[in-house]
Amino acid sequence: MHDANHSIPIVGARAEHAAGPRAAPGPGAPVRPGARADITLVNMNLLYIRLEGRIDYEAHPPLGLLYLTAVLEQNGHTVDFVDYQVLPRRNPGADPFDLDTALAYIGDTAAVVGFSCMANLLPFTLLVAQRLKQRHPEKIVLLGGVGPFSVESLILERFPWIDIVARGEAERTLPLLLKALPDAGGLARVPGIFYRRADGSIHSTGKPGRIRDLDALPLPAYHQLDMAAYDAFGMISSRGCPYACRFCSVAPVWDRHTTDRSHDSILAEIRLLHETYGVQTVLFQDEFFYSSEAKILDFCDRLQASGLAVRWKCYGRVNLVSERAMRRMAESGCIQLRFGIESGSDRVLKRVVKGFRFSEALRAVTQALNIFPSVETFFIWGFPFEEMDDFYATALQMARFRQMGVTVLPSLLSLLPQTEIYREFRQGSYGGALTLVPELVPIYVVTGHEVVDTWNAVPERYRPYYDFIGAHQEIFPGFFLFDPETNVRPKYAALREMGFA
Repeated sequence: MHDANHSIPIVGARAEHAAGPRAAPGPGAPVRPGARADITLVNMNLLYIRLEGRIDYEAHPPLGLLYLTAVLEQNGHTVDFVDYQVLPRRNPGADPFDLDTALAYIGDTAAVVGFSCMANLLPFTLLVAQRLKQRHPEKIVLLGGVGPFSVESLILERFPWIDIVARGEAERTLPLLLKALPDAGGLARVPGIFYRRADGSIHSTGKPGRIRDLDALPLPAYHQLDMAAYDAFGMISSRGCPYACRFCSVAPVWDRHTTDRSHDSILAEIRLLHETYGVQTVLFQDEFFYSSEAKILDFCDRLQASGLAVRWKCYGRVNLVSERAMRRMAESGCIQLRFGIESGSDRVLKRVVKGFRFSEALRAVTQALNIFPSVETFFIWGFPFEEMDDFYATALQMARFRQMGVTVLPSLLSLLPQTEIYREFRQGSYGGALTLVPELVPIYVVTGHEVVDTWNAVPERYRPYYDFIGAHQEIFPGFFLFDPETNVRPKYAALREMGFA
């Protein structure tokens, strides 16, 4: 379950943007088994932003839960699948961040309910789970995805309505967990979970072993979806990233180790999406898709030989891409390349262990711009050690790229609990404190109703959400700002003047 949200976007996000028409209409969403199922799985990830009188909303198939669903079904389990992110499409007038609305949409569930979320919607997911448990105390509530990663024990200590938190690749954990329930004594034999013992103590069963052969997994359970409800379609070609970027919340989830799917497996999924559901464009969401020139050239050759007339997009690292490979990518249908550059300051790049200098980024982006119809670049600002000179170097390079025709997406740093930067902060490395200033929380992370104009006003009816976050800084540090008066406000003002915010 991949989480690319290692920073909180001010403008844009590391997410797919609508890429032409949605999938061809199919039979519609399947009839849910509800209480008759072995487990209800609920995807709580949602891209929904209110932008000065309009709604920026996109729905993407939740690949992590779809892989998990396919494995559970392969093991003979009945899965009641709920993708909460399609609520705004099903009911455009509904407020997707209202707790009662969420409970009504989730509806009748199995005796075991598993919620999955990323870090930005962890508070809302916990509150929805609390409301569910209040109404149905007999149900077993699970929490998974990358949102609770590294704070699993704290969640169980503070929120009694959560019964079990899963960590790691749940395709291995959940089938064993369902066999162990309702015998609480059997939970100790299930790897990769945190749970509450009878005496109230929190127990971890340790890390589950990584899945080494990703080809052994069935393809995602797309049959659980009404594919016409989605705007864009992603794919995962690998799990994990070996790089040591200190701000990243993704690589630690995978212990900085990568496993890959074969090109045959990837092409089989592309064929399924294209021929069964009419998908024309796919985004490879993993940031290590381009791991070597030889690998990418082989993929391009195989894709062209397959006869699949699809367009595709992917991420690349500026110190790995070559002009030869990029040209071959374009020939085989790649229409967009994305780079995580993060800073225009070599001092900051070195401090975050990015692994390249800005001159390398400039070279790669310039080459890519001459090859692909679209090039996107991602930057992060607000590092605790980012001096104003560093920030202005970044802002000027962002402006330079924009003038060149590159899409530039800056994000405010989020100090998520599994990142090296957050660990350094906890050790007192930066000499400052984190502060929750609700009016300064960037867009979409709490309710989706923050207005992007000046600093966000907090609607009064959502104030309890902020109170909930404020009471649990150790669980939700990503919502807190480092030195907002000198590290955030002046930089944000400069970005607004330059048209980046």
